Amino acid sequence: WSPPPGSAAPGAAPAAPWPGGAPGPGWPSPGAPGAVPAPPWPGAGPGPGWPPAGYPPPYAYPAPAPRRSAGGWVVAVVVTVVIALVLAVCGCVGFGVLGSFVDDSATSGQPYDPEFDDPEFGEPDGGLAGEPTDPAPPVPATTPSGGRGRFTVRYEVTGTGAANVQFYDANGDFLNVDGVQPPWRLAFTANDRQRVQIVALAEDQRNDGVTCRITIDGKVVSQDSSATGGIATCFGW
Repeated sequence: WSPPPGSAAPGAAPAAPWPGGAPGPGWPSPGAPGAVPAPPWPGAGPGPGWPPAGYPPPYAYPAPAPRRSAGGWVVAVVVTVVIALVLAVCGCVGFGVLGSFVDDSATSGQPYDPEFDDPEFGEPDGGLAGEPTDPAPPVPATTPSGGRGRFTVRYEVTGTGAANVQFYDANGDFLNVDGVQPPWRLAFTANDRQRVQIVALAEDQRNDGVTCRITIDGKVVSQDSSATGGIATCFGW
């Protein structure tokens, strides 16, 4: 067996120290027992250049999610309440407008008449005021509207019962009077003899007859009689 190169042989004197008294690399300096060698040393962690270029960084846990503030829930609740109140108010206003429109349209054409509820409302015979009634007989003109008239006319109707009479008056208007009781007479002045005429008809045509007569300036110019069911007609020309 031979000792390794650089080591002292058994029984030989110790080797001389390193030049300058400095210890060998990786060994502590003399006089500093327990001193730790300067890095790097075996098993030490990576240096400032770790990891090497071109390699991804080591896995790291993701950061925790930020906590949500309770103020967002408060804002959402307030907005929801405001919207609900607005919708409720709009709905009430809409129904009120619609109700007033329906009430106005239902009663606009039918104004209230307090007399309608009066138990005495209507005609004395118990009929409603809206029922047709017999019109008043027309009032014939006895003088032309344009003057006194050039001649005097006299109508006359006789018979055994009531009669319906149609004739021209002083203004040349053709009038109808029903249910006259004979003898019936009318005197007036006129300017146009073509507008002098009378027609008479008995109401009870089965039992009554009728006679008409026209006198102008005191002279009889036309006379006509009819038996039962007939018509009597007289002219002034």
